[in-house]
Amino acid sequence: MLHTGQSSSWIKNLPHVCSSVVGLLTSEASTASEASSILKDVLKRHVHPLSLLINADQISSGRNQESFESSALKATCAVFEDALSSGVGIPNEHILSVISVLFLELGEISFVLLRNIVLKLADLMTHNSEGGNSVDHLQKCFGAAVFAMGPERILMLLPISLDEHDLTYSNIWLIPILKCYVTGATLACYMDHIMPLAKSFKKASHRVKKSAISQDLQVRAHELLALLPSFCRHATDTYQRFSSLSDILITFLKKNPSMHENISMALQILVNENRSVSQQKSESSCYALRDSWMEFGTSPSYSKKEANRNIKALASCSNQLLRVLSDLFINSHSGNHIPLKGAVGCLASITDSSVTKEIFASLLKRFQFIDYEGEFEELKNDDQTLDSEPSDTEGDSQRQLILELASSLVEGANDDLVEMIYALTLNSFQAANERVHHEAYCTLSKILEEHTSFCSSRYGELIDFLLNQKPPSDIACLRSRFACFHTLMIRTMKMSLEEEVDSKAFSILNEIILTLKDGDDEARKQAYNVLLDIGSALRDLSYDGPTAPYHKLINMIMGYLSGSSPHIQSGAVSALSVLAYKDIDIFLSVSDLVPSLLSLLHTKGVEVIKAVLGFVKVIVSCLQAKDLHNFLSDIATEVLPWSSVSRHHFRSKVTVIFEIIIRKCGAAAVKAVAPGKYMGFIKTVLENRHGRSSAVEDVNNDAESVPESAKGPKQKKPKNLDSQGNGAGKLKKRKEEKKSDHESDSAKRARRSYNNNNNNSKKGGQQGGKKGNWSSKNKGVAGGGKRKVMPKAKSTGKDKAASHGSMRSSKSHKTNR
Repeated sequence: MLHTGQSSSWIKNLPHVCSSVVGLLTSEASTASEASSILKDVLKRHVHPLSLLINADQISSGRNQESFESSALKATCAVFEDALSSGVGIPNEHILSVISVLFLELGEISFVLLRNIVLKLADLMTHNSEGGNSVDHLQKCFGAAVFAMGPERILMLLPISLDEHDLTYSNIWLIPILKCYVTGATLACYMDHIMPLAKSFKKASHRVKKSAISQDLQVRAHELLALLPSFCRHATDTYQRFSSLSDILITFLKKNPSMHENISMALQILVNENRSVSQQKSESSCYALRDSWMEFGTSPSYSKKEANRNIKALASCSNQLLRVLSDLFINSHSGNHIPLKGAVGCLASITDSSVTKEIFASLLKRFQFIDYEGEFEELKNDDQTLDSEPSDTEGDSQRQLILELASSLVEGANDDLVEMIYALTLNSFQAANERVHHEAYCTLSKILEEHTSFCSSRYGELIDFLLNQKPPSDIACLRSRFACFHTLMIRTMKMSLEEEVDSKAFSILNEIILTLKDGDDEARKQAYNVLLDIGSALRDLSYDGPTAPYHKLINMIMGYLSGSSPHIQSGAVSALSVLAYKDIDIFLSVSDLVPSLLSLLHTKGVEVIKAVLGFVKVIVSCLQAKDLHNFLSDIATEVLPWSSVSRHHFRSKVTVIFEIIIRKCGAAAVKAVAPGKYMGFIKTVLENRHGRSSAVEDVNNDAESVPESAKGPKQKKPKNLDSQGNGAGKLKKRKEEKKSDHESDSAKRARRSYNNNNNNSKKGGQQGGKKGNWSSKNKGVAGGGKRKVMPKAKSTGKDKAASHGSMRSSKSHKTNR
């Protein structure tokens, strides 16, 4: 009715429509929910346009005759005021959600039109905030009032006050609501109203003899001061008032440690909100106080001109703030510096880089990390072995803090400052403490992300440097090392679009693949994660065809399938499994992938066969039936022979694979491609599948779950393999094995295999070549024949080094080049 009528008609009928529907908000749940949706839609369509036609001062004065529009709005607001007053207790969520929309659509004039509703909501909060009743919906509704009116008007209606005689206070329940929903307020309101109020609470606490009352008043004072970040959200007077606020913040930083976190959040909000507009970037997520008011689906914003003026005001005060924050950061006790880190980074991004460099250099000299000529001191360690839990010497603690601070300064640094931070980072790898290495890797990763041009000429030497560092046993350190490898690998792959892949990319990949075979679950998890991140980043690049970086990555991993030890081969298969699980298109786009891996079933390596069967499970679990039919014949021919081998659970693995295939493709399709000698096995699978009530559920679970070969972190090492057990890869310092060139040999062989296959593909005019080309050297038994698996087969010296030689457990991690 409102949509089809004339403008005067819908304005006149708006109160009547709302009145006719509002009574349904107290009906049973489904009716109330539908009525709520109707009313919210009506209010969103019609109230805001009406509010733009009304002068709030004219309504509040009452001196002039009311306009047609203002009368309609008043009558509409009265409908909801009556609905709120007619109920007993806290109104239900449907009534409150509609009133919330009314606040948001009216905006600032709700201060005039909805004053009585605010007072009624406040009365409900006062009587229920300390009881057992849930006030979540009531708080959200009041939050909408705060968002619409602004804190100044709310505090005019409902002042937070303290009676200094009997030490009672009123409306203190407002504080958490203000904390969540204030936005678009003024810094002046915080300085001129909130801070004096907090001071009065604190002053009163000193006069009280009872410790409980005194402590309560101090808590209230801190809660009021902690509203600082909320009043900084889209502050409307940053340009005019930040200079005054910065003096207050410096005093707080020096004298009130309990405010450090709030100040850090406030500075991040001010800088990030304005910088995102000024630089036309999305806001940083380094502060978290946004979710509550963001649920209203709207937020104030700055114009680019306002943002530039605000950034200028912030930058004019940033030098002194940055000096104070840096000193506090370095001098803080363990853990206390963490809240300051974000603020240091934000301020450094808008501070003149020469000033930041001066501050940083003074700290390096203070701790004697550089000499008077600006050269870094050589670190001397009697014990050259890394220790993940060394005695925490003062020098190591200072170096960790300096590196943490350095990583915060990277974003806004110029080349001179980056050069200094880069030199400090590389110098820090001389330390024996893995915690220092962790911070060095984190800082280096930040440099690689933020300063591509600076690092572009150093990629080669940097990769060599990192590969010559022993991979850490500490998981956090390993994660940060892999973060560096991620950026370096992406860069290297981009640079080799039209040429052969650099050997350094194979060296990085080699370490990741070996870590996939580590004995520690968390280490494997980090390797899987970085592999997926690299694959995802390369897949997102706008390149197609066999020369695309992502396809090159797949082919590089396939290069390890030929001529490598079983340990390396199984790691490569695991890598392909996890990539394939996340991107099933590679089964179809890389034509040689499935045949190459199936051909590895002709080997005698137990761990290779287990890995390939895991890969096949990924294929049959992920592909749709129509695509799975393309591989059915090859899978049946190569996999079914292992149904006769019960050791190492091969028969049970094959059973699960064919249960999934039968469910997807049907028994007839499987029988059509299965060799005759295995029909008995297929018959057994079918009988078990239909004979047990739980079989179908088990098959469905297998189809939906992530196969073990694709999970990585949950994978357990086979107990029967010859030389892998007994603590390989555990997080402790281990006796180092005899130096071996096995890892570098693996990378070289993989690169030769990749390049040979690539050249053959170019000559043949298509990618892939012969079936099983990558691993043709591994064929030993004709397909379909019996295989004998030796779970404890003897290894060559080189293979034994591979099975023991997890990249995280021996000196062989350092790849010779």
